[in-house]
Amino acid sequence: MLKRNFDKIKTKNLILPSEYNRKGNQKIIALSNDGVDLDICKINTYRTISNLDKIKDYRLYFDRFCEELNITERRVRWDLLVGKKKCDNFDKILLKDLRFSIDKVTTYHTEILPKRSVLYQNLTQIKDSKGTDLEVPVYSHAGVTGRTTIKKGFNYLTSKKEFRKSCKSKTDGNILVSIDFKACEPNLFLRSIGREVSNPDIYEYLSSELDLDVKDRSTLKRGILSVLYGASDSTSSRILGSNKKTLDKIKEFFKIEEIEAELKEEFSKSDTIYNLYGRPIHSDKSILNKWIQSSAVDFCSLAFLNFVEEFNLDVCYLVHDDMVVDVDQEMYEKIKDVKELYEPISKLTLPVEVTKISA
Repeated sequence: MLKRNFDKIKTKNLILPSEYNRKGNQKIIALSNDGVDLDICKINTYRTISNLDKIKDYRLYFDRFCEELNITERRVRWDLLVGKKKCDNFDKILLKDLRFSIDKVTTYHTEILPKRSVLYQNLTQIKDSKGTDLEVPVYSHAGVTGRTTIKKGFNYLTSKKEFRKSCKSKTDGNILVSIDFKACEPNLFLRSIGREVSNPDIYEYLSSELDLDVKDRSTLKRGILSVLYGASDSTSSRILGSNKKTLDKIKEFFKIEEIEAELKEEFSKSDTIYNLYGRPIHSDKSILNKWIQSSAVDFCSLAFLNFVEEFNLDVCYLVHDDMVVDVDQEMYEKIKDVKELYEPISKLTLPVEVTKISA
């Protein structure tokens, strides 16, 4: 029922570096006749992205032993140093981790993540209201869902909106412009299950389409998000300020029960679900919310990148579903009336709002 925009990646050869081999030699293990070659370094990168611990080599596995004997060489005869039984135990754990990880490699790792990461590189520096240069942020894409964090530089993610609105371009005559997706997560989710949304204001659309008896737009918004984020029926009903009939209408329209059942069944098979683009998520807590949040992060990144490349824009920073660019007046005139952005991999389009945030 959910859209899928990825393929599993088949592994042809697994390259086992010397640090993982009891005889201290690099080993190449043939797994199939076609596919890609994988080494443990790359697998560990994929594991880190999904918030999994790296697969330990012999030196890390026997860290105290190595420290006491001051073992620093890469090529070590571990079978002679620690014995067959301990090597067998190491190999058992190694094999389990490798099987789990190799099975989870998708086109997300080989195609989507490298493409998404381009958006967050070579960002343009801006200054605050006092004229002080703000350090360019360095983003991290690791975590359970892949929602970005800033690991270095000025943290726009935790700064107040009023502060961001006071920032300015370092180029005379240029302005900062925000491109912000409207209600990205509910919009993306509905489109990913095949719903047609005719109104750019999804909350007006839902109120009209479902004939909802909800006090106001703000209440409806909080109620819808509580449903998508996994709140209990009693909590969502209380937020909506309405009876269970209204809640049931919303849940049925969003196909909440069917989609949650689909995701739970998927997780039960391999302790993993995959977002819209094939990013592995190794958690079933608030499982629907995790799928939506993870898919939205990738959608925004890819749609923004498509827009940036089309107009050759200079990106300053991103705060989840909001991107700020540094443009001159001529470019602003070209983009100011943009109402939606297209993402070519999912072939989905979502509404945006373009706002000038600095003079």
